[in-house]
Amino acid sequence: MINSISDPTEIPEDYYILHECRICKGNNLKEFLNLGDIPLVNSYVDVNSPPPFDEKFPLKVLFCQGCNLSQLSIIVRPEIMYKNYSYRSSISKTFIDHCFRLANSTVKRFSLTDKDLVVDIASNDGTALGEFLKFGVRVLGVEPAKNLAKIATNQGVTTVAEFWNKETSSKIESKYGKASIISAMNVVAHVHDLNSFIEGLDILLKEEGVFVMEVPYLLNFINKNEFDTTYHEHLSYFLVKPLIRIFAANGFEIFDIYKSTIHGGSIRVFVKKKLNPFIQVDHDAINWLLELENDLGLYDFDTYLRFSEDVIKIKSDLMELLTRLNKQNKNIAAYGASAKGTVLANYCGLGNNLVQYVVDDTPEKQGFLTPGSRIPIVDYSYLKKKQPDYLLLLAWNFADELMEKTQDYKNAGGKYIVPIPSVRVL
Repeated sequence: MINSISDPTEIPEDYYILHECRICKGNNLKEFLNLGDIPLVNSYVDVNSPPPFDEKFPLKVLFCQGCNLSQLSIIVRPEIMYKNYSYRSSISKTFIDHCFRLANSTVKRFSLTDKDLVVDIASNDGTALGEFLKFGVRVLGVEPAKNLAKIATNQGVTTVAEFWNKETSSKIESKYGKASIISAMNVVAHVHDLNSFIEGLDILLKEEGVFVMEVPYLLNFINKNEFDTTYHEHLSYFLVKPLIRIFAANGFEIFDIYKSTIHGGSIRVFVKKKLNPFIQVDHDAINWLLELENDLGLYDFDTYLRFSEDVIKIKSDLMELLTRLNKQNKNIAAYGASAKGTVLANYCGLGNNLVQYVVDDTPEKQGFLTPGSRIPIVDYSYLKKKQPDYLLLLAWNFADELMEKTQDYKNAGGKYIVPIPSVRVL
């Protein structure tokens, strides 16, 4: 069911078409990536159920020539995507270590004590806040997936099972007081109404407080052909330039930015209220990235068209490789029933005819089939029981961690296929 509107609040349809940019409200949007109809990346299939029709949605990315924001052409209702979420942050040691470094540097940089409150938006199973707890600060999670909120609370990270909005922010402020730090790890890209999101920050954040966010960086997305980072939860694909614009329009100011390698390339953005006199803006760090974006042609639509050609080549190269190996009677499995893996498998047309199974360390995924491609998801022990000749790393953003974990497989003669930024065998 489709509804074509600009401000899709409280609309009953499953998804609606976007006709204006969510930041500048312009309508000069040009499509540069079309991955076809793709299922929701976390809609895993019960093996005991009859083969149902996998509900799929268009997956296209548009470039705004007004403010240079890239964004999906549709918006799927959040209630469909997040009511029960299977991704758990704590599965990846790489991410846990990343969260520890974030907590350590944040506590030290802003001199946090046991009187300070740190609130994490879309806190998942509490992984990030668990690291903050080690430094003695107060923590509170906000997580709409009730299954994850329960896990976090049971592990000592008090979590409110709600979507982040102005109303939730007000309730938290009334009960817990103002926050010194509000964090959002890989969630701002999931938000349609960015103005409302920032209004929630304004309510809960202390006048001298800091909002720190991490989002996948569009610079890496384009330069490293990370097309499988595109899925229906990720509504926006950010450069620094449009981020400056949306925060400035709501009385906030970016004062520092770091580049990070996590999730294939991200930026950590520090934001303060514009009238906050206690924090100085690092103009050098911000201007350096703005100049880099401009030098790499990321404000030029032709750059995005070249990117789409590279994506088509990856699909062609991967399918040619897997088909050839299959004809040679080589056994192929995969590692990582990830969101990225779902997108890549469905876009390329992978199925259980080419990939025998997918290893994944998340218990909630094991025993199910991957969305659309219907490949069985198994636990790590299966890799030893039925060792393949080739292991396709669908969770390529954790390739180093996965290869270290599977040293026995490699020592026994196993080989890896890494699909991004180009198809290669290791």
